[in-house]
Amino acid sequence: MHVPGPSYRAVSFAVNLPAAESADVFDFRRKSTLGVALIAFVFVAPFTVNNFIQGRYGPGLWSALVLVILAINAWTILRGRFSPALTLIGLVPAMIFFLTVALNDQGIIGALWSYPALISFYFMLPERKAWLANAVLLAIVLPRTWMMIEPAIAARVVATLLVVSAFSAMFIRIITNQQRRLHELVVTDTLTGLLNRTLLNDTLDDAIQHSTRSGVPMTLAALDLDHFKKINDTLGHDAGDAVLRGVGELLRHRVRRIDRLFRTGGEEILALLYGADAGSGRQVAEDMRAAIAAHAFLPDHPVTVSIGVATLLPGEDRQTWIKRSDENLYRAKSAGRNRVVA
Repeated sequence: MHVPGPSYRAVSFAVNLPAAESADVFDFRRKSTLGVALIAFVFVAPFTVNNFIQGRYGPGLWSALVLVILAINAWTILRGRFSPALTLIGLVPAMIFFLTVALNDQGIIGALWSYPALISFYFMLPERKAWLANAVLLAIVLPRTWMMIEPAIAARVVATLLVVSAFSAMFIRIITNQQRRLHELVVTDTLTGLLNRTLLNDTLDDAIQHSTRSGVPMTLAALDLDHFKKINDTLGHDAGDAVLRGVGELLRHRVRRIDRLFRTGGEEILALLYGADAGSGRQVAEDMRAAIAAHAFLPDHPVTVSIGVATLLPGEDRQTWIKRSDENLYRAKSAGRNRVVA
């Protein structure tokens, strides 16, 4: 892969990309955390009140703290924000302390609260952090179980806790992978493997906002295959599909992972180049054009592409930005095709 000039730098900033690895999974955890909070208030709050009435102030205070943290999480979610860190740093230690106190005060009754705690971690935390939270919980609760409960019962508690943790981990892994796969199917063009238009507007809006905040340049490259209708008419739609698949694969290997490629129409592709200014954006587009022209997609039938390049201007909105790239694309077509206009 050709690496353009230094202005097309390897950016390391955090971008709100609608990636399949995060968008739906994050939404799942957000909704799960809200659901856990609701369930806790319905089922845990009465026991918290009862602990105070019965004079068990230790379990009562710690279970009340758990409810307070869940309430804060629920409040932030309802206001459109979500902080998984609050769960990891605040809720997990509070739950573990509550379980330890409950075991000391109530024995087997306290151990029963470990089961919903284990499951809730997998629903509220990223998978690896849920593993860590479960490992810490088990490392603290299991020795206390052996100390506080007779061995025969303790062995059963330990075994069932391990089984519940393993089943929960397996279940969440299946859900996460299925969500990721479904998300990919929704946002990906099945023929080319590029993104479809589903996330186009949000992705460009995010790029504009990031450029406005940080000053990082952003460039669009609008590509259109030359005489593509002729390929379909003379060689058939199977040949046209083969060209589109080949172009999609070639382009995916010529941009960085942070860049985005969208199939916006039949033979039209839009490339979003992060960190590319006008000069480097044109160079990347020229590399794409030359690579496509040099590749033998069809026997004895050259395939070329025209490209219009537009670097984001200060204060520019998404529609105007796209329009400028399209206008440059039309100029490339009018000038004889198989060329780049910026």
